[in-house]
Amino acid sequence: MAIKKREQPGKQVVSDQELSTKIEQFAAGADGGAPIEHAKALELDQNANRDYKAMRVPFNQYEHEQLELGAKLSGRTKLNFMRYAMLKLSKELQEE
Repeated sequence: MAIKKREQPGKQVVSDQELSTKIEQFAAGADGGAPIEHAKALELDQNANRDYKAMRVPFNQYEHEQLELGAKLSGRTKLNFMRYAMLKLSKELQEE
């Protein structure tokens, strides 16, 4: 049984070769991706809502205890402590 390709009315039909090329370009971008331009990063609002991406970060017991200790000593929540540390290290690395 052959697979029937769906076609949307009014949409331009792409040849198999063009489709293969587009798939390869997409996969190449997904593997390495283009680096974020520094100017583009400056345009982003650092105080924007935090609904863009979410991550699940697994910790071992030692890392979690260090996170709790750092958060307690800094007077921050664990999540805020992680954000603060990430932003601080990122800034330091950019200045090198």
